[in-house]
Amino acid sequence: MNNTRTIVFRLNRRKKIAIICGIVFSLVLLLIGGCFIYSTGMADGRQAVEQNELMIAELAELQASFRGEQQRAVTAEKSAEIDRLAAEAVRKELLSYRNELAELKTSVDFYRGLMAPDELEKGLALHGFHVSFNKRTNSYQYKALVTQAGGKNQLLKGKFDISLVVESSDASAKNSIQTFALSDLPGFNGNLPAKLRFRFFQTIEGAFKLPDHLTPVSMVIALESTGKAVQKINKTFNWQDLLGAH
Repeated sequence: MNNTRTIVFRLNRRKKIAIICGIVFSLVLLLIGGCFIYSTGMADGRQAVEQNELMIAELAELQASFRGEQQRAVTAEKSAEIDRLAAEAVRKELLSYRNELAELKTSVDFYRGLMAPDELEKGLALHGFHVSFNKRTNSYQYKALVTQAGGKNQLLKGKFDISLVVESSDASAKNSIQTFALSDLPGFNGNLPAKLRFRFFQTIEGAFKLPDHLTPVSMVIALESTGKAVQKINKTFNWQDLLGAH
């Protein structure tokens, strides 16, 4: 047989009330603590949201300010570039006008001389020679004006030629200073040697290109008339002086 005993503790009324009150008080404390934590969390959450919204607004403002400054910088750069291009265009136009005025003055002087033959050099003469660079074609253009005065309207015949004296940077060249007929240069466009056939004046013009390894030093003009009174003229023009005039 099992001898099992059941022991029952009987609590008096006061102890029951004390235990119940303790449990209730604990639950109240837990509830108050939970509410406090919840309220604190909600407050922190609202503050975080407000700070986030504030940061987003400040970022948007900074981005707008940056775009504005960037646009102003671009506008300033474009304005400066436009001013530079305008100034360059004006400079080129003024230079073009000066060149045209110089050419017109030369033409006026020349035709004035034709009207007063006594002011011209007697017989065959080289009245003018000009060289200019054409950026569009990357070539040099030349123009020579040959005259005759005191010829009593007689027809003058002869020949005209141009040579170019250069300094060569080609290591295989025997001499650094070389002379080329202008018609032998690449890209030559003209008629040289040219035949002279005129009573008062004749214009000879054309164009040529320079190889990279050649540095121009001077240009030599050779004129010679034929007939009973042969005239020979040789004139040398410094390259820098020729281009400096244009």
